[in-house]
Amino acid sequence: MTKSRAALELVFAGVLWGFGFVAAVWALKAFTPVETLIYRFIIAAVIGEIFYLIIKGPRFTTIKEDLFRALPAGLLLGGMLLLQTIGLKFTTATKSGFLTSLYVILVPLINTWFFKSSSTWKNYALVGLALLGTFILMDANLQDVNTGDLWTMGCSLFAAFHIIYIGKISSRVGNAFRFNNFQSFWCLIALLPLLWTQDSITTSTSDWQAWAGVLCLGLGSSIIAFYLQIRTQKILSDSAASMLFLLESPFAAFFGFLLLSERLSLFQLSGAALIMLASILQILFDPATKTTGKKSE
Repeated sequence: MTKSRAALELVFAGVLWGFGFVAAVWALKAFTPVETLIYRFIIAAVIGEIFYLIIKGPRFTTIKEDLFRALPAGLLLGGMLLLQTIGLKFTTATKSGFLTSLYVILVPLINTWFFKSSSTWKNYALVGLALLGTFILMDANLQDVNTGDLWTMGCSLFAAFHIIYIGKISSRVGNAFRFNNFQSFWCLIALLPLLWTQDSITTSTSDWQAWAGVLCLGLGSSIIAFYLQIRTQKILSDSAASMLFLLESPFAAFFGFLLLSERLSLFQLSGAALIMLASILQILFDPATKTTGKKSE
């Protein structure tokens, strides 16, 4: 596979991840955030594993190792998507897409603080630029902050730790596609107990758009896009791939505009642009990203 084809495939993965924000909004019309994610990961884990077994056949080599390596990844991914999905109850798909991309800024900082990676003043300057863009995008004062935006910012922290973990264990993973199936399985197990903390559990099955959203999340965001990520990162460098990951934000804005009639003011658009600029410069300036810049959504 050529680099051009790999880049095009990763752009398609960005389309799927970007559309996933709209799909989540659709699903939330009928389901709670926990229900949405449980249905999503049932689809991702079961259909993903069935697909793997059809293509590869029953294989038990490294299954135990990959199953347990996927446990921390599943817990981090479950926490990330739970906060993101709760946030989407209160904020827009467009803003959620850009706020989620803050993980690019957080990864090098966490690597510096917890894993003693090198950093420069440029990293901290770009963090300041991204935070300025975040405040502008939120378009709020300290007395009027959208709680959905805050949930989504928390999601970006989980995403950063998930990226770092995947980067550290990826070389020991037996099969990346099956690892994602196991990751989805642990997400499902972690989220199931939360059903009993809710006031009510949705029983309606008549909302076709909500079910379409769940299917898009399970099949598109969790199975296909992850497969394309692993496939293309065998060809592309981590830094090139990371910049293409950021395309999920403008794609989220495009689909939000097209399908949800979402609009950002010029002031908010300038904030989104600052976040994207800071994220891209962080990728270009920070060498640690070359070993940890792997996103698994």
